[in-house]
Amino acid sequence: MPAPKKERRLHKRSKTPTINLTIDGMSYRTSNLSIGGSLVEGYEGLLSAGSLLTITALVDTDGTLSDVEIRCRVIRGEPEAKRMAVTFLELDATAYDILQNAMAKRIEGLTLSEPKKD
Repeated sequence: MPAPKKERRLHKRSKTPTINLTIDGMSYRTSNLSIGGSLVEGYEGLLSAGSLLTITALVDTDGTLSDVEIRCRVIRGEPEAKRMAVTFLELDATAYDILQNAMAKRIEGLTLSEPKKD
């Protein structure tokens, strides 16, 4: 049996696709969202691994549309699944705040476990 893959992600991922983003005027749903990147669902464009792009708008978890500028690089394209993975290279302040808010909402309601006693 093969060994499980080692987790290589630097940032934790959100479990729910709560943010939509805009690329070239088209809106896409996200999944595996973090402050460092996302999986873009429903993408049927021509971008492939290594391509640079700019996300120009985000729809926050409360439905608010905000103009942003997020420079990204495609790290994996999956045309048959109609999705691509992007890493965020540069976030403006508005985008950073929206993504931080989404990450905070992801962990709301979690409680710390009691420390183990020796």
